[in-house]
Amino acid sequence: MAQPSSSKTNLTSTETPIRATSPGPLNNDVWTQVKTGVKELIHVATESLRYYSDPSYSAVGPVIFMGRKYEGLKHEAFLDDFTSRLWVTYRHSFPPIAPSSYTSDVGWGCMMRSGQMLLANAFVYHLLGRDWRLSSNTGKAWDDYVKIITWFLDSNSSPYSIHRIALIGMQYDKAIGEWFGPTTIAQVLRVLHENQLSESKLALHIVNDGTLLLDELNATCMRRDEEGKEVFTSVLILVPVRLGLDSLNAVYHGSIKKFFGMSSSVGIAGGRPNSSLYFMGVEGESHLIYTDPHFMRQSVELKDPTSYTAQDLETYHCPTVRIVPISSLDPSMVFGFYCRNKEDVDQFVKEAKKDICNGSTPLFSMQETAPNYENADMLSDGSDGEF
Repeated sequence: MAQPSSSKTNLTSTETPIRATSPGPLNNDVWTQVKTGVKELIHVATESLRYYSDPSYSAVGPVIFMGRKYEGLKHEAFLDDFTSRLWVTYRHSFPPIAPSSYTSDVGWGCMMRSGQMLLANAFVYHLLGRDWRLSSNTGKAWDDYVKIITWFLDSNSSPYSIHRIALIGMQYDKAIGEWFGPTTIAQVLRVLHENQLSESKLALHIVNDGTLLLDELNATCMRRDEEGKEVFTSVLILVPVRLGLDSLNAVYHGSIKKFFGMSSSVGIAGGRPNSSLYFMGVEGESHLIYTDPHFMRQSVELKDPTSYTAQDLETYHCPTVRIVPISSLDPSMVFGFYCRNKEDVDQFVKEAKKDICNGSTPLFSMQETAPNYENADMLSDGSDGEF
């Protein structure tokens, strides 16, 4: 059985790529390959540049990371937790995304990769548990870990691959090679997940228009087993929102920080316009912890799961902790929540109502059912007399 090798985690960001402009639809295959090659060369040449660096800022903690609290960024338990999360980045040299000739997603796939990270880490919770760590990855845990990663490899046959995401995106008027927004990636992942539900045993619920209807959530979680009995299914809840016009409104900062302390938190896919990141925690009072998909790596070949080694999959873990001011976020983002059972759903509802769905500026709203307008008097017939 292959065993993962340990590696030292870097605490200072020493490599950050520039963000390439998202390409529009291209009809000429040769020109597509030329532009892709140029972008890849630029990426290789600029990955050593620092980005989001602030020499005047000194991290002091504490750290709230996906429902757990740590003393700071150098705390050993935090580093073990952080490096165990899955990291999905730009890849090159994968099979073409038919009918296009794209063999890399450099410059346009960052929101797709951020969405993959959110879903992949939800699967880690679901199949391996919140307490699973890469440093003790053996036995059945190793097998499940490999299975999760193969679901996201860059192949036409992987259920959540960049290939399938790009193709389903065409149903949402997104050409192959065009940047996605947070709402689009949430909807595309929902479509792809419908074909994977029986194997994953994980339901996926999308919150529309910023309002979570609890009766619809409960309906999503209830499934019939092989004997026809209704059983509760674990669920990933995705909430696409827009919290401001051109920039994130500061009134939401406090609620976003509280989100990372929720036991159900699986992170946020968001970032900056045309430049998505995956956020997993908060450091101190004003900085978020994230992993960055804008690093180009060699595509990993899809093969017999038993043949993978830890070295084959090491690029799916980020060795560097990065932070960014919360004020720099784009207002469009997707929140992720994982609930294993009915008790977790009840706890999620309780925490959400208390911390992020209350007051005059909630991150999103929550109600039992949709309003019933059938009996409302929409128009007056003139029989009510004078007011």
